Amino acid sequence: MSIVHQAEQHVRQLLQNGLTADHAYHNLPHTQAVVEAARLLAARQHLPPDVCEMIELAAWFHDTGYVLVYENNEAKGADIATAFLTQHDYPADRTATVARLIRATDIGHQPTDAWEELLRDADLSNMGRADYMAVLAGLRHEWGVYRNEQYDDLQWYLLNYDFVKNHQYHTPLAQEIFGVQHKQNEKILKKLAGLKPKKDKSASPTDTIGTSKTAQMMFKTALRNHMDLSNLADNKANIMLSVNALIITIAVPMAAGYVNDAPHLIAPVIILLLTCLCSMIFATLATRPMAMTGLTQPEDIKAGRANLFFFGNFYRMGLKEYDKGMDEVVSKTSNLEAAIKRDLYFLGLSLGRKYNQLRICYNLFIIGIVLSILFFGISYAVFE
Repeated sequence: MSIVHQAEQHVRQLLQNGLTADHAYHNLPHTQAVVEAARLLAARQHLPPDVCEMIELAAWFHDTGYVLVYENNEAKGADIATAFLTQHDYPADRTATVARLIRATDIGHQPTDAWEELLRDADLSNMGRADYMAVLAGLRHEWGVYRNEQYDDLQWYLLNYDFVKNHQYHTPLAQEIFGVQHKQNEKILKKLAGLKPKKDKSASPTDTIGTSKTAQMMFKTALRNHMDLSNLADNKANIMLSVNALIITIAVPMAAGYVNDAPHLIAPVIILLLTCLCSMIFATLATRPMAMTGLTQPEDIKAGRANLFFFGNFYRMGLKEYDKGMDEVVSKTSNLEAAIKRDLYFLGLSLGRKYNQLRICYNLFIIGIVLSILFFGISYAVFE
């Protein structure tokens, strides 16, 4: 039987016999949860077997001091572990390490090495669990009995909110595993404590696109909306081109056939023809690509005045020149952010030009069609 298994049996019997029902927090289930968390953290960090063994032993014994005293129990727990391990001929240096790790679980102790940090994170892993609020109820009862500390609901939740908010897991792995639920529990305690988020909270003056998730979301949304609007403008222009081409191809020749017999129809036919022609011109202008040089000067790249993510700025550049320029852009956050803003700005300019020309196109089409119909009506009324 391994020393860890023997320690588990010993601690189970010790806690079951030595603790009372009033130990609603520091009890066997808490110890088991700490052991599981310690095993997980040690395994994920790929620690050597002997180190994992010492950490697990410390996790089993870390709260055994509560069977003797409530305050400053860590030293008593270290003594209990030392006596047990010595009795089972465990190496003296490892026994000393286990005792040191147990004493490191004292809430006022600052960890001195990675092993102490790991055990401290395992001991407080309950802050990163979904059942943390139920666990707190046990601690509240325990403090009322053994520390004679009574709190109303707001005092209790405010006290624990301050503790959870100021707590930071020592190891990156613990932050990864328990961090999300830890933040969620912090929010729950904040709400229960009656604390509300500050209103009119503005971004810090030092926030940038790279540091502000709100700014990133807004830029992504704006770029996507601009692209959708640009596609919509092109579709509208294509519709106008198709409609006017159809009128010129079919309606105008048919109307022109009647001109020889009814010369008074020349004016409305000409108006209809000019309407279609002008509408097609502005629809074509709306879809016409903007002028692009395909070249970007190195000094513009270094000064952050260039956007090499747009093909119109580099399609005539050589690969080495482009690669060097792109290295310059991505090497500075300010250059990247300038490229994002410049991309949005010039896309907006192009979009504004498209919609202005489309507006003229549609206005001309409406006015021209109305005038053509009016002149056709007047011509028939007067000359027929």
